[in-house]
Amino acid sequence: MDLAAKKQVLRLFTYGLYAVSCADGGEVNAFTANWLTQASFEPPLVAVSVENDSRSLPMILRSRAFVVNVLPSGARELAGKLGKSALRDPRKLEGVAYHHGPGGCPILDEALGWLACEVRHTVPAGDSTVLVAEVVEAGVQREGSPLTMAETGFRHAG
Repeated sequence: MDLAAKKQVLRLFTYGLYAVSCADGGEVNAFTANWLTQASFEPPLVAVSVENDSRSLPMILRSRAFVVNVLPSGARELAGKLGKSALRDPRKLEGVAYHHGPGGCPILDEALGWLACEVRHTVPAGDSTVLVAEVVEAGVQREGSPLTMAETGFRHAG
């Protein structure tokens, strides 16, 4: 396979950037996700890919819950901060305004809206795990355009 061509084509995919938050045993975390999509109308399902070596994956697997926060256009700095590994920076939510949503998961005050999700299926997928989750609650906090990978200039494709 032409690895350079594969990378170039994968970088043509369009992605939003979201903050996925979780809570487990009084501990909270959030990470930037771009491999996230709606998967079903009925029941309402989303699918998100989470790195196997992340701090958040075991938290989500134990609690079976997470919140998808839709970041607004212009939130590049916040997306970058949350994109850092919590294994290296466990306090990355410090200074980020949020309130607790369903299951104690952080709902970021800056988010345009949010979806509270309950994990229904897990699918091993190479270096990640795909979580298929049912949307059980939702909220709109304000109007605006969502943040995209193209806007940030971030690269995440292999």
